[in-house]
Amino acid sequence: MICMYICICNGITERAIRECAEGGNCSLRDLECSLGVGTGCGRCREAAVEILQEALPVSAMQVAMAA
Repeated sequence: MICMYICICNGITERAIRECAEGGNCSLRDLECSLGVGTGCGRCREAAVEILQEALPVSAMQVAMAA
């Protein structure tokens, strides 16, 4: 998997956002607090939300399958 930087200001990758989603972060606010996404120039917010939305169903399904 290619490491794509989503937030250049804070050096946050797509992988980091997906890992946070798997860890229970489910909103942009959660990502702001845990990673610092969108706290610089803010240009990454839309992309971060898209990645989070893609990752949430996957993480939710994994939790359900583990139970």
